[in-house]
Formats: sequence, structure tokens, C-alpha cells
Amino acid sequence: MSVNVLLSFTVTGLTDEAQARAVVSTLAELMRDERIEDEVGLGWSLEDGRYFVTGETDYPLCVSRFYRWRPEFESSFHRRVVEVAPEAVKAVAWGYPDEDD
Repeated sequence: MSVNVLLSFTVTGLTDEAQARAVVSTLAELMRDERIEDEVGLGWSLEDGRYFVTGETDYPLCVSRFYRWRPEFESSFHRRVVEVAPEAVKAVAWGYPDEDD
């Protein structure tokens, strides 16, 4: 069964621009690996001296076997971020637009 989901994420607690760029790079690679690179916009920003990375979908992803894919995706997301930014704070959020009615 397929599920329509919205994806958003943030990575905070980054030390500098180089680390923010490294997080963007590793997450862009993850999105390519998952074949959702055209569906997820991501980038880094600097606000009040703090670097962070955000990403989100503009419209729902249709995911088959979401119950299996989600934990694997989240695990890979966290693992990849830790590899380049061990102290970063990571958050992944899911929205279910079909249930919002």
C-alpha cells in the first residue's frame, strides 16, 4: 500500500559554513540514493550566528511500504549527518495530507 507523505527536516548545532555545506552534501547524496532528489529542496542558512540546514517537500511523496521505508530512511539520515557533524541536532518530521481532512 502506498502513502502520501510530506517530509521536512532540520539540522542545527553546526559549527561553521564548511560543516553546513558538508551536511547539505551528504543529505543531497541520500536524496539521490532514495531517488527523491527532485522532490526535496534543501539548503543551509546562517541566522544570528548559527548555521543550520533545512529541507522539505513542496508536495506529497507517494511511498510504497512506507512503514518499512521510514525507519530505514531516518536511520540513514541520522547516520550520515553524524558522520559529518557529530554534535548536530537532527529532526525529521512527516505530514500526512490525506488525513488532514
